[in-house]
Amino acid sequence: MKKVLSIFILMFAFALNVFAEDLDALYNAAEPFQSKLYNDIDPYEDEDTIRYSWSPYPLFRTSAELYFKDIKIEPGYYLLTPRKLGDKYYVLFKQNGKVQFIIPIAKKEATPLNFYNANIPEVKKTLWQKFASKVRKTFYDTAKDSGRSTPPSSLVDVNVEVKYIIINFYYGDTKYVLLFKRSPY
Repeated sequence: MKKVLSIFILMFAFALNVFAEDLDALYNAAEPFQSKLYNDIDPYEDEDTIRYSWSPYPLFRTSAELYFKDIKIEPGYYLLTPRKLGDKYYVLFKQNGKVQFIIPIAKKEATPLNFYNANIPEVKKTLWQKFASKVRKTFYDTAKDSGRSTPPSSLVDVNVEVKYIIINFYYGDTKYVLLFKRSPY
């Protein structure tokens, strides 16, 4: 029994070590966007404005400085927008409609099934609020003529490790992983 337990502990320690090395490899492999956007404007923002009823991207607030290679992101509020620029995926950090930073995606995965149902709490409604939302939904479904749809669900999860800050950005059916260093050194 002790032998099995010691083997399990060794395998767990090895898995943690591989994960830590994996973060270094992911960080080093991520290349910054080499060019600049015209007037710092997201080229697909108008398309999103026409397609969705409201802004489809989450507002992210950071109170700490984030460092990605030679890019320093100051504390503040940013709209996180995933985009495919060229042949790679990036997340645009936008303020007041202007792209402030373009950070590459370290890893892209599929969002697990029922992820949003399990992680985003349902708002408790009073009887009147339930009635009003049913009436609103019925009216909206019958009078909907704009062709705009509800934006996909999204969630931002931040994990702080010893050396890195990991931002897991869930948008629709995709999970984007962003890596930042805790200090510039």
